[in-house]
Amino acid sequence: MTKIKGRLTVRMYRVGFGDFFLLNVPTPDGPQYILIDCGVTPGTTHNGDIGTIKEAVAHMARETKNKLALIIVTHRHMDHIIGFSRCPEFKDIEVESIWMPYWESEYDEAVKFQASLTELATDMQHHLAFSAHKTAEVDELLGMLRNATGLEDEELFAAAGTTPGKGGGTNAKSLAMLKNGFGVKPEYYKKGDVPKLPKSLEDSGLEAVILGPPPPDAMDFMKLNDLKKGVGQYLGSDEGSGTQSKIFEPFGKMWRTDATSYPESAFREWLPRVEDPKAKPAHERLAAAVNAAQPAILLTAVKELEHSLNNQSLVVLFTLKGKKLLFVGDAQAGNWTYWMYGGSPTKTPSLDDLSAEGKSVLRNLDFYKVGHHGSTNATPITAVDAMGGTFISMCSTQADTYGNPEKGTEVPRDPLLAALAKKSTVVRSDAPGELDGFVVTDLYVEFVVKDLYVEYEV
Repeated sequence: MTKIKGRLTVRMYRVGFGDFFLLNVPTPDGPQYILIDCGVTPGTTHNGDIGTIKEAVAHMARETKNKLALIIVTHRHMDHIIGFSRCPEFKDIEVESIWMPYWESEYDEAVKFQASLTELATDMQHHLAFSAHKTAEVDELLGMLRNATGLEDEELFAAAGTTPGKGGGTNAKSLAMLKNGFGVKPEYYKKGDVPKLPKSLEDSGLEAVILGPPPPDAMDFMKLNDLKKGVGQYLGSDEGSGTQSKIFEPFGKMWRTDATSYPESAFREWLPRVEDPKAKPAHERLAAAVNAAQPAILLTAVKELEHSLNNQSLVVLFTLKGKKLLFVGDAQAGNWTYWMYGGSPTKTPSLDDLSAEGKSVLRNLDFYKVGHHGSTNATPITAVDAMGGTFISMCSTQADTYGNPEKGTEVPRDPLLAALAKKSTVVRSDAPGELDGFVVTDLYVEFVVKDLYVEYEV
C-alpha cells in the first residue's frame, strides 16, 4: 500500500465578507485540493470587500498548479460565488468534479424556483438603485439584494450610461461558469444523497456526508429562518425594523393611479376632526402613510429572499483518519433543524431531542466553518451546546458590513462568537489576533498566518 505523506490543512483566504476556503488533502499521488466557495460582497456599508479576492485567486491557482480535485459551491449568493466570474484565472484551472446544492439542478421545480427568486431580486434592486431616496434602510435593502444578484450599484448605473461597474462579475455569470465553463457537469446534492468523490480523493481515505439542504418535500424547513430567541439563536433586541423611504411598485403603468382619482368622501376617515386651514389634503396624508408603510413590507420580502437562498446551502461533513470537518455554508434555522433533529421537529427542539446523527456529527468535531460569517441565525444555540472535541472555528467575515450592534444584529454576532470561544479556538479572517505560529487552548494549535490567508493544520 502506498504511504500517504503530508497533513490535512484548511486555508481561509482573507477577502473580507465572503467564503473562500481551500483544503489540501494528502493522497498517495501527492496533495489534492478542494475549493469551497469563492466570493465576497461589499455589504450594506460597502466595507465588506477589502479588494484582495483577485490576488487571492491568483495565489490559489499558483499553489494548486491550476488543478482542483473538487469545487464545492454551497449556494448562489455573491459572497460565495462572485470570484468565479470576477477572476480570469478560473478559465485555466482544470477541475475534476463540482458539487452544488439540489436547488441549482436542472429539475423544472428547481429552475423555476431559482428563476423567480432572481427575477424578484433584480427587479427590486433596480427600483431601489435608481431611487432618489437614499437612506440607511435603503442601503440595507440594497446590500442584501446585491448579494442575491451579484450586481453592484455601479453596474446598475452603468446600464443607464453612467459610471462603470466595480470589481466585475455577476452571480449569473458565475453560475454559468460553474455549470458550463469547466467542462464538468456538476453534481447536485441534498440531504440523504450519497456524494461521489473524485477517485483522487477516494484514494486518500476521505469520506463525505451531505447533511443539507433539505429535500424538496421539506419546503417548510426551507422557509424556517429563525429560531426562538434565547433558545434557538443569539438574537438581538431588534431584528431590524424601519421606515425606508422607497417605493416598490409591483404593477405596470396601465394599472397605476393616485388618490386624486377618488372622491374626497373616500378619505373621510383621514379628514381632520377640526377644520385646519394648514392641514394637507386628505389624499396627500393617506399617500404619505402608504409610502411610509411600503418599505417595511419590502424589507420583510427582501429578508425572506435572503433567508431562502441561505437555507439552500450545501452542508458537508468531511472525515479523514478520524478527523471531522463541518462546512455549513450560510445554512439557517430550517437547514440546521432538518438534519440535527431527524427531519421532523414540530417546535424549537432542545438539546435532548438531537437525532443520533446530529449527536454524532456535533459531539466530536475537529473543525467548524462558522455559518453565515457569524450571523445570529446561522448557528443555533443547541448546535453550539452540542459541539465537542478539541476543534477550531474559522469565521470568514468583515466587521461593520451588515447589521447594527446597538440593535444586536451585527455580523458577526458577539454573543455567538463568545459562546463558540468557550468550546473552541475561534479565528476570524478580519482579526486573526496574535497568531504568530500558534495559539494556546488546551493544546498547542499550529497556524500559518499571512496577509492573504490563515491556514490550520488539522
